[in-house]
Amino acid sequence: MFILIVGGGKVGSYLTRALLGQDHEVVVVEKDARKAKMLERLLDRQVSVVGDGCDPLVLEQAGIERADVVVADTGDDEDNLVVVLIAKKRTKARCIARVNNPRNKLIFESLDVQDPVTVISSTEIILDVLNEQVNAASYRAALETMHLFGKGQLQLVRISIPAHSPVVGKPLSEIGFPSGSVMVAIDRNDQELLIPDGSTQLQDGDNIIAIVKNGAADAIHKLLLGT
Repeated sequence: MFILIVGGGKVGSYLTRALLGQDHEVVVVEKDARKAKMLERLLDRQVSVVGDGCDPLVLEQAGIERADVVVADTGDDEDNLVVVLIAKKRTKARCIARVNNPRNKLIFESLDVQDPVTVISSTEIILDVLNEQVNAASYRAALETMHLFGKGQLQLVRISIPAHSPVVGKPLSEIGFPSGSVMVAIDRNDQELLIPDGSTQLQDGDNIIAIVKNGAADAIHKLLLGT
């Protein structure tokens, strides 16, 4: 099985070593060249691609289109969300995401009801899920019994822009987003995941993914939905 891991930190390193020990093919995407070099030195083999795991071109270079499993294992929930969204657009791979803030669980789980993202927070659980898949055992049962751990003051929100929204047709630079909110990505139907900049214009039906501080969620809903 070919497993693509985005994030070469401690968890990613231990996970990679364990999976290689199980004779899986593993590639790790790590944006820090120093960490990538340390990982390869630890494993004594070339397994890393240096680059930003939120960049579709980097993931393409790493072989995401042929991946059986994609593990989003960075330390940032918003980056992990982008990785999963790209994987869902480009592959049929099973997606496993590390989530630090339990409030973000529903965001990840709502991305694909038919083939849900596995939301987890430890190396042992990732290995258990992969082993369940290899053995074609009770994968669905494993999903139902998983628990999420973590804490923090940030949460991810996903908002679908309706036709009547006052922000439709406006570039992001002209929209007064509330303090404590940052746009992460736009999931536009039948298109590649869009990483926006100030000139990006919002369209009817866009699915906005943003990270907000506690208290800013209501404000950004009102802004984007016009309520």
